[in-house]
Amino acid sequence: MELCSIDWLPEPDVVMARSKAAAAADLLLSPDADLRQFQCKTNWADGITMASRHDGGGSYYFVVQSGDTIAIKACLLRSSLSPDSLARFQRNPTVEMPDLAVRLINEPEFRYQELSFLAWSEKGGPWQGLKFRVDGNLSEDMGKPLLELICVGPKAFYVYGMTYHEVKIDPPSLKDLFKLAPMDEVLANAIAPEADFASARAGLEAIGYPLA
Repeated sequence: MELCSIDWLPEPDVVMARSKAAAAADLLLSPDADLRQFQCKTNWADGITMASRHDGGGSYYFVVQSGDTIAIKACLLRSSLSPDSLARFQRNPTVEMPDLAVRLINEPEFRYQELSFLAWSEKGGPWQGLKFRVDGNLSEDMGKPLLELICVGPKAFYVYGMTYHEVKIDPPSLKDLFKLAPMDEVLANAIAPEADFASARAGLEAIGYPLA
């Protein structure tokens, strides 16, 4: 493995803001946590915010942020680096990575036996990642399909809302949400008319979404 530049991800602050917005919208649209694809916890561990998406078909990603370091791991269904190759790299890393990225490929919480894509940014700098091949594909491109929402923003979540939740979300309200406009009952009901804002407040606070 070697290092490579990742030029298609937005700035780190945008990645986390969109992760929080997606988790907040999914919470409002689905009171049942088991049916949500997007999750975010500001206090997942000491000083660490963790966001994730599991698409229900076996593909997933994790985003973790601590201070000015952020890292992303993704795995596409049946497109992981071989377990033997990954195990060798875990035992003897051939590149220098921040601690957060190391955690993503070594800890059980992050499914350490699978890897299709890994990237990180430190101090707001450019994204770097691991370069390797999976089924003939370059790893730096493997995350694009699953990370589309992080790259595109509200337009991608609008499509997700129609295909997964079978609802059409008000586009201006969705744009406000992805700008992290403070959440109140009006915005919550514009995103999900049947949402119980009072019941959702605690979940929104855990996500780290700002409340009015």
